[in-house]
Amino acid sequence: MPPRVLIFDFDGTLAELNIDFAAMRAEVEVLARGLGLAGPWPGQGYLLEQVEQVAGRLGDGFAQRAGQLIMERELAAARQGRLFAFTRPLLTQARARGYSLAIISRNCGAAIRLVFPQVDHACDVFLPREAVPQTKPHPGHPLEALKRLGLPPHEAALIGDHPIDMATALAAGCLPVGVASGRMGAENLRSAGAALVLPDASGLLQALAGA
Repeated sequence: MPPRVLIFDFDGTLAELNIDFAAMRAEVEVLARGLGLAGPWPGQGYLLEQVEQVAGRLGDGFAQRAGQLIMERELAAARQGRLFAFTRPLLTQARARGYSLAIISRNCGAAIRLVFPQVDHACDVFLPREAVPQTKPHPGHPLEALKRLGLPPHEAALIGDHPIDMATALAAGCLPVGVASGRMGAENLRSAGAALVLPDASGLLQALAGA
């Protein structure tokens, strides 16, 4: 059955990905060292999860300051960011064809709205990281979007540019669709479980129609 719901990642999928995650992680680690972190920085997980691990040792003060630093870097990147040229037409066409639309992101809503001020009106459900208790790769992120739409996971495709999106889709029971418009190649996305891989999301509707 073709999907009735399209759940999009944002950065790298609908907009250019220009956040320097390595520099952001280095700044957060400097903050942690200054607050007394000894020993190695956590080797597992992505930055948000690493901050959570370190906060278990340094407390809420570190978590708050790290969160503020991350948001500031996201906002700075967003001021230089832009949507892909196909994004607005894609979302408009998808709605015209009867799809329900959601956008979910580990990024903060303020940064996304700088790049895409109309995001709340361009989709049916918009869930940046502060809108959910646990962000992707936790399946609760897309499942919350589906709950609000009143539709089941097997009727949804989750479209993203990173293996984390493929893992999230699989965990939630959605169709994983990879787009190589971020920093990951097609083979990385296939290895992560993508059922369909496209150069970018511009050809998504045609690909789904032919699936």
